[in-house]
Amino acid sequence: MADIVRLESGEKVDQWTIVGKLGEGGFGSVYKVSRGNEIYALKTESLKEKVKLLKMEVYVLKLANERKSKHFCICEDTGIYKKCLYLVMTLLGPCLQDVRKELPGQKFSMGCALSVGIQCLEAIEELHAIGFLHRDIKPSNYATGRGKLDELRRIYILDFGMCRSYLDEHGRFRPPRKVAGFRGTVRYASLSCHIRRETCRKDDIESWLYQQIEVTRGALPWRSLDDKKDEVAMFKERCRFEVGLQELMGGCPREYVEILRYIDSLRFYDNPNYEKIYKLMRKAMSELQVQEFPYDWEQSLNQPIR
Repeated sequence: MADIVRLESGEKVDQWTIVGKLGEGGFGSVYKVSRGNEIYALKTESLKEKVKLLKMEVYVLKLANERKSKHFCICEDTGIYKKCLYLVMTLLGPCLQDVRKELPGQKFSMGCALSVGIQCLEAIEELHAIGFLHRDIKPSNYATGRGKLDELRRIYILDFGMCRSYLDEHGRFRPPRKVAGFRGTVRYASLSCHIRRETCRKDDIESWLYQQIEVTRGALPWRSLDDKKDEVAMFKERCRFEVGLQELMGGCPREYVEILRYIDSLRFYDNPNYEKIYKLMRKAMSELQVQEFPYDWEQSLNQPIR
């Protein structure tokens, strides 16, 4: 990893004034910045980084913004400052992982879980519509909006550094590589990812379902094995059979089982039927007689965390 460029409060990055640091990751740092009375997030990445994750992030965000995709931040500005690439974008609320951990049982209420799950899948569908796979779907890569109620109820998808286009320059499907490297996070990775198979759109949806199970019941049954990739893969295989399936889906709507079976029926080039999944999620909401709103975090979020 190249040296992280550090910016100080009050420092000016072109038209943006650094307010403070929000976080730091492998790519660089994230800062809260201001322009006039408005505040935003600024991400940095050293120009010395061999793998340019932020460049991909900028590219994907701009494509999504052109499509007016509703679950993506607005890319406000990009540039180079102090030997680092920077991206200025919408400042969001906390990520779903942080929200979940603050709730009783570390899970969402059923109505909230189902409604949020629909939004998270909508975000994936929007990403797929511009020709990209995310390859790292997980609760920490989604965040709430901030400020007004309609924004507190909107979910945004984040972190596109690991994205890969599944189409070539002519808009045709890229053929699968014989062996693909592991990409993503072990807890939420698809079975194809575990066995180094080229991932496709259905793999993002499989990761979404693991996330969905976690926010619904509070934990995935392999959470204690996160650093044991092969054991997690075997656990996920076992969950395709009755005993493992019961362990995975305990406390979840039965529609989740239907969704898993549908995901497993898809092949590499198949176009997922997102609407089929939305209908199953809405069916679960209706049968369980739960309400979408208010979301579990509406009372507690008065200031941005992310």
